[in-house]
Amino acid sequence: GKYPELVHLPEGVSSSYMGIRSTRQPGFELVIVWRIQIDEEGKVLPKLDLLTQVPQQALQLDKNRIIEAAPLTFRALLGVLGIEATLESLIVSLFTEENN
Repeated sequence: GKYPELVHLPEGVSSSYMGIRSTRQPGFELVIVWRIQIDEEGKVLPKLDLLTQVPQQALQLDKNRIIEAAPLTFRALLGVLGIEATLESLIVSLFTEENN
């Protein structure tokens, strides 16, 4: 990935989840969880969910409720952008805003 300092796979390459940690805000982490579902016809459907682990003070600073809305945003964007672009836009929106 493009953000090696942010992204980590806790269980290695076969991880079922991926953490994206903020380098500037300790304790701030997005966790992407994926499960594989197989439907009746044998189609494989990867299902991704986003969880946020956020210190209380970061939530109070989140005036636009970006963090709060992240799981829903993630789901909505997935269908439109695909996985990689979605992750990238979340990383950009959550972790570059800290500069302002």
